[in-house]
Amino acid sequence: MLKRYKSELIKIQNEIIDVTKLAVLIVDREGNYITEKGNFSNFCNMFRNNKNLNLLCEKCDMHALNKTFLTLKPYIYRCHSGLVDMIVPILYDNELLGAFIVGQIVLEDEKTFNIQQVMNDNLGKNVDGYKLEENYKQLKRMTFSEITSVANLLSYTSSYITQCIKSRKWSTHKIENNVSDNRICLNDLPIGAAIIYINKNLNGNISLAEAAACCNMSVSQFTRAFKKETGKTFIDFVTRKKIKQAKYLLKYTTKSISEISFELGMEDSSYFTKVFKKYTGIRPKEFRDNALKNQ
Repeated sequence: MLKRYKSELIKIQNEIIDVTKLAVLIVDREGNYITEKGNFSNFCNMFRNNKNLNLLCEKCDMHALNKTFLTLKPYIYRCHSGLVDMIVPILYDNELLGAFIVGQIVLEDEKTFNIQQVMNDNLGKNVDGYKLEENYKQLKRMTFSEITSVANLLSYTSSYITQCIKSRKWSTHKIENNVSDNRICLNDLPIGAAIIYINKNLNGNISLAEAAACCNMSVSQFTRAFKKETGKTFIDFVTRKKIKQAKYLLKYTTKSISEISFELGMEDSSYFTKVFKKYTGIRPKEFRDNALKNQ
């Protein structure tokens, strides 16, 4: 959905860069770039321009995006090279549309960052140690309090973006008739209230009748409208949402399969396993084991 407002988002990104002097990127909820990488440091470009090391950068970005997807809150973290980054969600009625990825910061009075260790870790990976060290000296330095203030500023900006979309202040581009759930502009759809209801109740039993009532439709009217707007049946849409949440919990938490199934409103873990395999092709334990191997 955010791609519909790319030109406006580029303007906002440029303003943030002017004010903070930090690297800024805006992505959709799948981690796809909406804007070009803005003001990225020479230090980070050395990693981003290296095919193998760039995979680590992208992995850090996706981990942070998934963390934000779960909490719907700003997330400040260290990237694999030891710098401080932040990811701030862009929300629309509790639906994650995308996020700001901002940072490439060295903490003021840093005690734990070791540029020599970073250089040693990347020996033999086509990284010029001398240039890496020189570029490190040019990185932006901030206190943690300043970093937190930037995260708050971005949260306010996220709210501004939402208000502009809701009020139709920004022009939009034509989109496909069949919209996937990550592109939905809720106020533009007759089933928008049902999407909000689903997002807020993923950890329970989501009722078709209650979802229809949210939209002031009969069950039969709602069923037809929902399939027309999303391209999926109500049950399939809800199940895919739950499976996506389950994949995150399996990958990034230590919760047991029984705990995850209960949290997603599937109190029978054997039923959860059956549904998970139907949608992913593997059992939850296999998914977790594979995820751990790739970390």
